[in-house]
Amino acid sequence: MILEKIPLGPALSITLTDQTRHYFGGYYHVKLLASCDIPLDKNYFDNVEDFFTAVGKMGTTVRFEKVLEKMAVPKTEIASIRNQLTKAFHETAVAYLSSPDFAPGFVRSEYQKCIKKAPHIQRARA
Repeated sequence: MILEKIPLGPALSITLTDQTRHYFGGYYHVKLLASCDIPLDKNYFDNVEDFFTAVGKMGTTVRFEKVLEKMAVPKTEIASIRNQLTKAFHETAVAYLSSPDFAPGFVRSEYQKCIKKAPHIQRARA
């Protein structure tokens, strides 16, 4: 269930989704997922070749995700814990994610991770 959409600027917004599940007995795993799909932009890369390589490997967007959670929450405290997690996210993460440097930096970081994960081709020895 979508709890909230948090605008980060003219083109980006964070979607805060409630993924709370029953844990055991009368206890729950309160879990919120903050996510944002960030479009790849040529200006985020040093050159057009890197941009096209990134699009080829990652697609046209890259997803930012942050999990906010607390385990073993009694059913009567779910709403309170959800509100605490949401408030903490607004206080700590929204300003950082709203920074003009966040999207380019995150996209470049994910691109570097993708490049490092690329399997190395080994040449057959004769």
